[in-house]
Amino acid sequence: MPHTAQAYDFDRFGQSALPAHSPEQKPGQKRRHNVVELPQRELKRNARAKRSPLRMVLSALFFAGVMFTVMTVIYSQVQLTELTEEINQTTQALEEAESLEIQLNMAAAQKMTGAQVEEYAVNELGMSKITGSQVTYVNVAQEDQGTVVEETDSASVLDQILATVRSWFA
Repeated sequence: MPHTAQAYDFDRFGQSALPAHSPEQKPGQKRRHNVVELPQRELKRNARAKRSPLRMVLSALFFAGVMFTVMTVIYSQVQLTELTEEINQTTQALEEAESLEIQLNMAAAQKMTGAQVEEYAVNELGMSKITGSQVTYVNVAQEDQGTVVEETDSASVLDQILATVRSWFA
């Protein structure tokens, strides 16, 4: 089998697989290079319509509006995410501070038991429990009386009457 440049050797099948002429072409006609002729009416119908400048401007404005809206929503979501993260961090810091407060209160409560306070007072401050010899009773059988002396400078008659009435009720 001789090597040829063709990918397939159609001669092995007996007749050529490629037709000598296209079905639309008559045997005596020259082949035209894939030219398709359309009537003028079809050409006008298939012609590309001119774009209106106003329509192009409106389309550009609409696209810009949509992009602005999308960018605004994205920016809002980013801000919302940042604020949520800040709230979470602050909440976590608050929880840690509350936990630390509870731990410190428990440690202070352990140090302030009655036995520990008594031991500190005896050992460090030199104190002792109260004894009978340390108690002194004070007898206050008599009532003390005090007299308030008020100097009057040429008080008016009305002031003297009011003072007398007040002394009756005192």
